[in-house]
This record gives sequence, structure tokens and C-alpha cells, in this order.
Amino acid sequence: MFLALLVCAAGCGPHPDDPAYVNGSLIEFTYSTTQPNGAWCWFQDERAIVDADHPEGPMLLFTAMSASAVDSLEMGDLDLHFLGLDSGEQSSLELHDRFEQDDHNVAALHRLPDGRAMAVYAKHGSDRSIRTRISGQHDPRSWGEELLYQEEAGVTYSNLLTAGEERRLLNFSRSRGWNPNFVVWSDSAKSWSYGGRLLASEGRPYLKYRNTKDGKQIHVVATDQHPRDFDNSIHHGVTDGLALYDSFGQVVDADVSDQDGVAPSALSLVFRGDPDNVAWMADVEVDDQGQAVIAFSVQKDGRGRPPREGGLDHRYHLARFLEGQWVQHEVAYAGERLYPFEDDYTGLVAIDPQDVNRLVIATNAHPVTGEPLISNADGSRHYELFEGTSEDEGVTFEWEPLTANSLVDNIRPVIPSWDADRRVVLWMRGTYRSYTDWSSRIVGVVQDR
Repeated sequence: MFLALLVCAAGCGPHPDDPAYVNGSLIEFTYSTTQPNGAWCWFQDERAIVDADHPEGPMLLFTAMSASAVDSLEMGDLDLHFLGLDSGEQSSLELHDRFEQDDHNVAALHRLPDGRAMAVYAKHGSDRSIRTRISGQHDPRSWGEELLYQEEAGVTYSNLLTAGEERRLLNFSRSRGWNPNFVVWSDSAKSWSYGGRLLASEGRPYLKYRNTKDGKQIHVVATDQHPRDFDNSIHHGVTDGLALYDSFGQVVDADVSDQDGVAPSALSLVFRGDPDNVAWMADVEVDDQGQAVIAFSVQKDGRGRPPREGGLDHRYHLARFLEGQWVQHEVAYAGERLYPFEDDYTGLVAIDPQDVNRLVIATNAHPVTGEPLISNADGSRHYELFEGTSEDEGVTFEWEPLTANSLVDNIRPVIPSWDADRRVVLWMRGTYRSYTDWSSRIVGVVQDR
């Protein structure tokens, strides 16, 4: 089970008992007159990247969707934000004006080998377009015109990864058959071409992806369907863009370029769901041995209940592939659903890409006891962030507040990959009412490791 919560001793600066506590200097990126709010979904990656080779020093880039209840000019802008991590210089620009007010539409970002950045984005299934823009070399201020690729079905999500000996750039989306399909980038032609269907399910499986360290293979983590429709398990496999394998290297689909995909259940079982344990993945990273580490949530109170009546008790789990088998543990209380109907939405988990034994979780329950987190700033229950460290390969964690006693919620943390003696943690801070209605800032801290 989980270890005790650690707090800073008296006399070491700001204390978690202080109102609106943040462990670090808070950086605010949105909530200005031109970007009134910011939000993102969690099925696009990478949502944030660091250009470590930027000539002016490491540069953080991420995208977020704007929202406004009153100003139609600010409804659904896709905004790019960037920050010089040495200089502190901060700016933003629109990648697409009034794209659609939906957090599913945030872009995936990718660093091309020559220092350019690529942004790929799609609407929430309402059209068939995959949209691409490419920056100047190490220049987030300058972007080329939008390139369009038309799929044969509505497109949702973008995930940019490389695969194969040539490290072809692939984009994985939900499209044909409401299943995960992928397209392949040609840099010479500046266009995508259809690659294949990765999985085939009667419902709509949800997937997270992560490259192996050499960029030649991709870890694939999948649910059976949407957790509203199915008592999900978690499954894992690996692809090189040509074939699909289980966790043990056995071929489950010799050709992913066709439409005859296998079901998610053909992959290796990581966690078996049931009516009392409905799973949904949150993040996946890769350990020093090249194995996937998977963070996911489990809804405990949905048995026999229609939407809006469950989702008041979630737990966070962490799974690792150790000595030839999947081992998973419950590591923290995740609190309540974010809003009714989507009873499986939690505040989410981020795994540190440089240290998979460190997590950042968002929860409105004490991570160890499960007691509601009531802020002494306003007497209300809020989602707070906690940093967790494990000394036993993810079996137990010690938790320390990153935020406490807030006036608003803190959810959906992201830790971009950055091989340095510092790390960046970004998150949404504010009020989240649904995937089309939010009043939240994107904020962050830069921490010493």
C-alpha cells in the first residue's frame, strides 16, 4: 500500500498549511486577454516538448485550447506557448484561430532531426482532416502554412512517434472504425500517407503510446473500449510500424498495414478489469531496461450504476514489466470523478520520463488515507497535486504536496522529457466543467532534480 505523506518541516519556507501553497515559483501561461483559458485532453502526445539544443538555451513548447463564455473570438483557439528555461522569456501565438472549443483538439508536438518542431492536430471527430504545421529551425515564433491530410473517417487525437530502422515518423489517431489508425510522414513530399489500422474493436478503445529509447519501436497501451461502455482491462503490446507484438515479443498481427486488426485483448494483459475495478490509462513511460511503465486509474464504485451515479472512488495504480511479467500495485487514492456522466475522468497522473520512480498525481482525496481534501483557504474540496517517490520499484510511494489549500482545482499534470538536472511540471489550474467548458490556466514550475 502507500507510505505516509511527507511534509516540509517548520522553518523551510512556504508550508503546505499556507493558503494557495505551491512548492516552487508558479509560472502562468494562459488567462490573459488574448488567451483567456487553457486546457488539454490526455490522449495526445507529446503535449509538451523541450528543445534542448536551442541556441538560446533549452526552450519549452506546448499547446493548449482556449475557451471563453462571452467572447466568440477566443472560443477554441489552438495556442502555442513557449518559454526559455534559462532566460525566462515567455511568449505565445495562435496555430489555428477558433479551431473548436474542445480540449480533445490540442496538438501533438515533435522535434524533427534538424531542429524544426512539428505540430499535428485534429478536431473531435467532426471532420476528416489531420492538420500539420512545421516551425522554423529552433524557431517557435515562425510556422509554415497549415497542411491538410484527408482521412476516410472522422479523426480524433494526434500522437507522433517514430518506428523502424529508418525511424519513420507516424501519427496515431482514432479514425476508421473508431479504431486506432496511423499515417506515415514524408518529409520530402511534406505530406502524410495512410499506414494502417493498429487495432480493431467493436467499441472505441483508448490508447497511449511511448517510444522506446532508440526510437525504433513503440509501446502501445490499450483499453478494451470506453469505460462508460465496458469494464475495461489494460493491455500492452509493441509495434515497429510493420507488425504488432505482445509484451513477450510474440507476433499478434504480422501486418498492421491492412484493415484486419486484432482486438486489444490479443495484447498482453496488464490489469484485469471487472465491475468493481474499471481501468483507464493515464500515462506511460519507459524505464532504464526499455520496458513500459504504465500509470492508470481504477473506478471502484460503478457496479450496476448508470452514468452520473458512480465515480466517487478512484484509485491510481502503477504497472511495471519485471522479470518477465506484469506487476501492478495500487499506489494512491485518486478521489472523485471530475464531473458527472464522465464518471471515469480523474485528475490524472504524470510519470517523470527521466525517473519512472517519481510521479505527480492530481487528486481531491488524501493520497494515503482517502479523506477529502478540504482547503483551509475557502473551505471547499479541491484537486491538489502531490509528488510521489518510490524506493521499491513502484510498490509504495512517499507523497509530498506540490499544491495545497488551493482556491481552485489543479489537474492533468504533464512532465515533458528533458535530460537535465531540472524538470518541468505543467498542469491545468482552475475550474473544469466538461471537455468543452473550462476556466483554467496552464501553469507550471521548474524544479531542481
